[in-house]
Amino acid sequence: MTDVGRHIIFIVVFVSSLFPLKAIAGHHGPKTLDEAIDSTDWYLSKRHVFSAEKEKQIAGLYSSSELNNVKDAIALGREYRRYNVDSAAAYFNDAIFLAEEKNDPALGRLAMLELAAVNPLRGIIKESVDMFEAVDPAGLENEELHTYFDKGFDVYVTTAAFYADNTLGKDYMQRALTFSDSLVRHLPAGSAHQLYHKGWSAMHRGDKPTAVAELHAALDQSAFGQELYARVAATLADYYQNYQRDYDKAAYYLALSSMSDIAAGTKETTSLQRLGLDLYRRGDISRAYRYLTAALDNSIESGSKIRSIAEINTLPVVSKAYNDKDASRIRWLYILVGVLTAVVVAFGVLSWITYRSKRRLSAYRARLTESNSQKDAYINQILALCSSYIERIEDLNRLVVRKVKAGQGQDLCRMVESGEMLREQSDKFLSSFDSAFLNIYPDFVEQLNRLMRHDARFPAICDGKLTPELRIAAFMRLGVDDSAKISRLLGLSLNTVYTYRNKLKNRAADRDNFEQSLKNIGDIG
Repeated sequence: MTDVGRHIIFIVVFVSSLFPLKAIAGHHGPKTLDEAIDSTDWYLSKRHVFSAEKEKQIAGLYSSSELNNVKDAIALGREYRRYNVDSAAAYFNDAIFLAEEKNDPALGRLAMLELAAVNPLRGIIKESVDMFEAVDPAGLENEELHTYFDKGFDVYVTTAAFYADNTLGKDYMQRALTFSDSLVRHLPAGSAHQLYHKGWSAMHRGDKPTAVAELHAALDQSAFGQELYARVAATLADYYQNYQRDYDKAAYYLALSSMSDIAAGTKETTSLQRLGLDLYRRGDISRAYRYLTAALDNSIESGSKIRSIAEINTLPVVSKAYNDKDASRIRWLYILVGVLTAVVVAFGVLSWITYRSKRRLSAYRARLTESNSQKDAYINQILALCSSYIERIEDLNRLVVRKVKAGQGQDLCRMVESGEMLREQSDKFLSSFDSAFLNIYPDFVEQLNRLMRHDARFPAICDGKLTPELRIAAFMRLGVDDSAKISRLLGLSLNTVYTYRNKLKNRAADRDNFEQSLKNIGDIG
């Protein structure tokens, strides 16, 4: 048995022993919506365990792959597709290049189809459609035809979602329907994949009885933790929400889809995001906040521009959910003040306590107002930064196309190798980060100096820019404890980050509690 196989068995046994009811989906899983939500809570709490297992699987596949093997490059790209779309695209591009070198047009077409299906998630829409439609299906073998129709369906469904609010979206959805029908004809009869497309096609044609029967049959034949299971469950959620108006069942199947995605260790976020929004509408603010925040984290880590944009659109909901929690606390504080006031009226001896309580409440409300303003500023900074990167990607895309068409490949290589574009974007990121962070925590350096020895304090900031050491302290304040992540974000070596962190700790007045005290800077007390 391979190491990957042993890892999979270990995680199944581990999950089943700790939480046997929640670990098995389908007929043996949660029966009600409440049970499904409780199960989703558990899976979400263990998502880092499943993600680590996914990384081990990828590492195992990478270690057994050959650098110049086209099939290995395609396999790695597929493994990354639901985990990190940029890495997936890189491996598919490598496969296309290797196939050209080895004069293997069949594998080259396969890699191109895979790349066309993953690029829309990276925000590359029109070029992906053009790339896919450049493949002529006339000369494809039967197995290649399966891949052609499958990837075409993915390309058109993703593109239709991107253009959902106009006629283009309807046109692309009609194309997706045509490819779904083709898959029904070419896939093995009675397979879970065929049943799914029979149900999907029937649903989009308005044949409700056929749609629900085929989709339930597909779910019964699908394996929990696989992509198809999550996709079928999400489609059933669409059916019950849009055609039956049964929102409890829709939420139930969104929970199944979310659990399957998490168990697979992927960074898929769509079902979890939809479930979070549904819970918000139901008034379950705490869960909604956790689910939407986790979905946003996953979309950013996956590198998917389309998913990130969708998640960013939920940020106002996340902010409102957090504000609603604050409003609930304030209501309880008002009740407390009312009780204290009544006690003061009845017992004059408590007048001094009431006065102090009002002072504390006033200060707390002021801090809450400041916190809300900081959240708004932070959301605006995120939107501005995302917009800047999307514009930069579009500019870079146009530059690459122009250079390639002009035959200036070497010029393009020199531009990339020089690192000028990377340095420019890195400088913009650091500048944006400094501005956003100091806008949210304007007295950060002053409060940080309170934690330092008198002879080791930082000078005041005059130009609105943080030093590398202060940026590392800023990331630690934001809860980013992983030195490797800080290293990548700041463009510093890992050793440099470790050195700065040790210097910070050595300058602290209380070394043992320094990191915790740093994380408390700016908290509402």
